[in-house]
Amino acid sequence: MSKIVFYCHDDRSSLEKFEYYKQDLDALKSLGHQVIICTKYREIPLKYDAIFIWWWTHALYPVVLSKILRKPSIITGTYNFRFPEGFNGRDYFQRPNWQKYLLRVATKLCTLNLFVSQLELTGCSKHFNLTNAKYYPHVIHNDYLKGPSANRKLSLFNLAWSSKENMIRKGIPELLSAIRQLKDEGVEVELNLAGLVGDGVDYLLKLITDLNISNEVNYLGMLSRESKIEMLRNCEIYVQPSHYEGFGVAVAEAMGSGACAIVCDVGAVKEVVGDSGYYVSPGSSDELANAISLLLKDESLRNNLQKKSYQRIKEYFTSDKKKVRLRQYLSELGIS
Repeated sequence: MSKIVFYCHDDRSSLEKFEYYKQDLDALKSLGHQVIICTKYREIPLKYDAIFIWWWTHALYPVVLSKILRKPSIITGTYNFRFPEGFNGRDYFQRPNWQKYLLRVATKLCTLNLFVSQLELTGCSKHFNLTNAKYYPHVIHNDYLKGPSANRKLSLFNLAWSSKENMIRKGIPELLSAIRQLKDEGVEVELNLAGLVGDGVDYLLKLITDLNISNEVNYLGMLSRESKIEMLRNCEIYVQPSHYEGFGVAVAEAMGSGACAIVCDVGAVKEVVGDSGYYVSPGSSDELANAISLLLKDESLRNNLQKKSYQRIKEYFTSDKKKVRLRQYLSELGIS
């Protein structure tokens, strides 16, 4: 049994809140490794067989330490390498030079970079001339693969951390405008919004009030894992009109739960959704309203997309797939 340090510069409570952390912790443990969780540099021990690091931003110290100790270092996460032109967000190229330097050195020095999308694998490998990079997509836990609930409602659902910046990236203002447009057209619609509470809650609630859609939109805030799974299984349509996604874990969870997804072809979304979703242009509330109206009315189209979504996730993005990849990559580093 190998001793593997799991390092993440985040609150320990986040390791349970966010599925992407939990996925890797569960995978390492299920492979029989002794996992030592560290969230601060000072907690990292000097005796271990490998270190598994989440996020390149804080990876340089543990990577250098591993170099000194002659132990393998692995980094994963969403790199946010290059955002689309005109998108207001901080990708690698929009960071200050000192941050770019730290990221670049950690990326080059670590033993293995695990990128969650082919988009970032290709972009980073080419830009940094990497030979130490592999594809390692997010997956969904088997708990989400139960299929639709018998209590499924003809409703919409969206999961997004409610910081103002994140909600804008996720296209929530356009989604709310689309709901207002549907209301004006006499289309009955119910939208449930949930996610980790952030600094944009007041902004969100004001948008809902200003658009006079309080009867159509329910803000649920942070849900327990069990409640989130139940909501995903109970909704017919999952709507996530993001301007950029480094992967799209929530979309994958919704698809695996049997919902059909309305998305935008941005970032790595198409790698996840393939031809199993309904695509609209980012930023277009008109297209979004039309797509929602169509899928609410066309049961055959909706059911077809739901079946295709479930099968796609089951085929490509399950916990077993992640475990197989991780076992292979660790074995190549001499970790068993």
